[in-house]
Amino acid sequence: MAEWWDKWGKDAAGIGATLGAGYLAYKGAGRAADATKGAYEAAAEAAMPWNTGGLFGAASFDPTTRTSLQTLSPELQSEYDAYMSSAGVNRGQVSALGADPYAAGKKFYEQQKALYAPEQEKQRLGMENRLVAQGMFGSTGGGQQMNALLDAQQQQDAQAQIAGFDKAQALIDTYRGRQAADLGMVESLGLLPHKYAALGRGLGSDQGTIAEAGAAAQATAAQTMSDATSAFGTNFASSINDRWGPKPR
Repeated sequence: MAEWWDKWGKDAAGIGATLGAGYLAYKGAGRAADATKGAYEAAAEAAMPWNTGGLFGAASFDPTTRTSLQTLSPELQSEYDAYMSSAGVNRGQVSALGADPYAAGKKFYEQQKALYAPEQEKQRLGMENRLVAQGMFGSTGGGQQMNALLDAQQQQDAQAQIAGFDKAQALIDTYRGRQAADLGMVESLGLLPHKYAALGRGLGSDQGTIAEAGAAAQATAAQTMSDATSAFGTNFASSINDRWGPKPR
């Protein structure tokens, strides 16, 4: 019986100790991997943007869907809506006038002519009465004076037509400028919550940097523990083999 133990029991003890050491090393490595993964997942979560807000609005971040939402305060949202409405009105004016600038110019000309047409009529009647009183109405000299007056009035009309078109173009440009100014205000208001989003990203980044350093430290500690466990198992197996393993004959 003693010989059997010397032949097989001691070998079995050495093999068992070696297997046990391998199992300890395996378990230690597994715990190290789990600790490293958990630490870095915690670091990633800490680095997520924060929800922030202030007088101008707010910025929120949903870590589940990885989406961000920026909103204005109720007061500034009202201003935003007003500028959007104004931009739409000005755009409508641009579309109406710009669709046919010549028709718009004619309209301005007609409005302007309505103001000075009575004066032109008064001038013509005055010229006719004067020529009749002088006995020149229908004469060559009287006709020349009347034609000169009519030519002057036609020149006035031509200048009024050009001015009407220029006014139409100027008004179109004015409405375009107003629309651009409205949209500029819309853009400026819309960008206000982005400052809160940037603040939230910055806070998350700062926390993430700290957490990342902590995760690295935890990973190093876990790996050190795994190495120590593995070394212990190896030394234990060597000790068993030295004590109980088969001896050279």
